[in-house]
Amino acid sequence: MLRGVNAQKTVRKRLPSPKKRLCKVHGKPIRPSYWLAGHRNTGCSECYRTTEVPPPRKRLCKQHGRPILRSRWWSGYRSKGCVLCFKVPPPGKRLCRKHKLPISPSTWRNGRHSTGCSRCHNSRPGYLLAKERYKKRLRKSTKARKKSR
Repeated sequence: MLRGVNAQKTVRKRLPSPKKRLCKVHGKPIRPSYWLAGHRNTGCSECYRTTEVPPPRKRLCKQHGRPILRSRWWSGYRSKGCVLCFKVPPPGKRLCRKHKLPISPSTWRNGRHSTGCSRCHNSRPGYLLAKERYKKRLRKSTKARKKSR
């Protein structure tokens, strides 16, 4: 005679405290669901954060009401980080490490404080060739054409 099989309740171990189950990348506690699924190195809220930045009108700076810069959004700035929030020092105080020239203000605002002068931008690999091709295309399109009769 066959008997019905009863599912026995398994006794689970308790989760370690959040202080002990820290993410190796961000140092934040790994979520309980991820810990139970076997994640031991990653799995905090920062690891599985949204991959899309909201449109500019939805990511406004609380102080100035202007859109937070995309690069600042990814760095964790959620309530401030517009163009006006980050004061740009005078040119003498924002020198490029490589060329000792002033870093451009827009580059400085976007968070690059060690390189980004005009020489850095113009000496990128392939940039001069692309610039030549562009100029050639412009010259070709602006030439005076002969009228055919």
